[in-house]
Amino acid sequence: MASQQIIHLTASNHFSIKFTSNNFPSWHKQVLSTLIGLELDHHIVGQFEPSAKTIVTGDVSKPNPAYLRWFRQEQMVIGALLGSCSDAIQPLVSSADMERQAWNALNSSYASGSRSCVVSLKSNLAKNPKGSRSVTDFLHDMKSISNELAVAQIPIDEEDLVVHIMNQLGNDFAGLVAALKTRGTAISFAQLFDKLLDHQRNLNSSDPIIATVNQTQ
Repeated sequence: MASQQIIHLTASNHFSIKFTSNNFPSWHKQVLSTLIGLELDHHIVGQFEPSAKTIVTGDVSKPNPAYLRWFRQEQMVIGALLGSCSDAIQPLVSSADMERQAWNALNSSYASGSRSCVVSLKSNLAKNPKGSRSVTDFLHDMKSISNELAVAQIPIDEEDLVVHIMNQLGNDFAGLVAALKTRGTAISFAQLFDKLLDHQRNLNSSDPIIATVNQTQ
């Protein structure tokens, strides 16, 4: 164990995301990152083995202080993990004798579901036409999908996100998209956001003129 002191760990102070059946990637990332930061990740990952329970000197056997510290810290981690789980998930943690067993059980139960979620998010990113939504709503939706993939530890490159966006803007933006694709340098998400908003404003400002001309004719 990296530290000789017991680190007081609680769900309320360290694990703000409550684990439900729908948010395994973000919860998993939160727990693992926190434990790594506190140098407690050896309780759930790696090949760490605790010290012997007792120390034998000659014919005398006595409790090993190093094991007692490890055991107390282990219980602290299990308690925090248990407190961060919803009622439906807590039995998986409470039935485990060690933190590592609980962690592996949760991974086995929810990792496959997490994978199907990643596939669904990738599909949504590639098939999410702008339609009648405003540019702001459309871009926020696309960015939200990208953020969820990042939380699931499958980040999307910004250039790929921009390509997905440009491919689904529709005919009103065809001219702008064609011009952007001939740029010598890649365009960032923020730059694309500004250009699309300007283009949308131009489209909106031309509508009254078109309506007036049609009415006159």
